[in-house]
Amino acid sequence: MEPKHEEAPEDEQRAGLRERRRRETQRELSDAALDLFEERGVHGTTVDDIARRAGTSQRTFFRYFPTKEAAVFASADDSARVVDDAIEAVRGGASIVEGIERGWLRLLDHLDEHPDEHLRTLRVRRVVGSEPSLLALALCNEAEQVEQLMQAAVQATDRETDMVAVRAAVSTLALILRLTFDEWARRAELNERASIRRIYSETRRGVAAIARDLEGEPRRVG
Repeated sequence: MEPKHEEAPEDEQRAGLRERRRRETQRELSDAALDLFEERGVHGTTVDDIARRAGTSQRTFFRYFPTKEAAVFASADDSARVVDDAIEAVRGGASIVEGIERGWLRLLDHLDEHPDEHLRTLRVRRVVGSEPSLLALALCNEAEQVEQLMQAAVQATDRETDMVAVRAAVSTLALILRLTFDEWARRAELNERASIRRIYSETRRGVAAIARDLEGEPRRVG
């Protein structure tokens, strides 16, 4: 009898094909949602509309997204992986800053290497900025990621951890990332091509300079 492990490469290949098709379907649904939100707005779009535009069914849609609003955030999968990588790094002994930045910088490098994604990123930002329900979901997603990272940082350190310092570190890094994309989008709208990774470094240095000014006790006024 042939050992079962010899079938593993074929199993892995099939699994890889399934994952690729899963991501393709997810992206098709997300692109359909983005197109329709731009054309009709969120309230003027239904899940059936999105499914039909993507050439699939409502049942398939709900295998990938819980709501129509969530569909526009197809990159949430990538963000979730970044968070998972950061949590693993922190639990493996990396500092809070190093662990979080390790995952985020990989994401920024990926975007710099795939400029075809830039236009879609801008489109998503525009529709999110114009639709309160999408903006609320985006902020909720960010808050959840910050909370996950903070809990990972706490668990990876001892009980004497300064919770205020941990929350400040994680929140500050999230702020730097948000400011990075804000600045990148501002330049992109002006047709100025710029590296997202480089903007992140510039923003990080600016925030670090402010942090140095905050060292010590605040001065009394008056």
